[in-house]
Amino acid sequence: MVNNILTDFFYGNINPFEKGFSHSSEYGKAAEKLVAEEEKLRERLDAEGAAALDRLINLQGTLNGLTAEGYFIDGFRTGFQMAIAILDDSTGRPFFYPVWKEDRKP
Repeated sequence: MVNNILTDFFYGNINPFEKGFSHSSEYGKAAEKLVAEEEKLRERLDAEGAAALDRLINLQGTLNGLTAEGYFIDGFRTGFQMAIAILDDSTGRPFFYPVWKEDRKP
């Protein structure tokens, strides 16, 4: 089978979150800065402060995951709506008519 996307989808082999990134990319550089700043902050915190930071990071991760899921679903739906609109031929007429078929104008 040339295109195995349905098989891959069925077996759970499609996971956009498993994609890597280049550490020299804008995203990679921002991630490195975030880790460095977190380490600096942790050095200044006592045990109670570090626990509060962990809770904050976990809650932010939860929100980020929910946001990513919502955007993924919305994007998937929008893509399908576009595909349906492209395939919809409810008028029975093409939007543009070839210029050599002047007699087919609506």
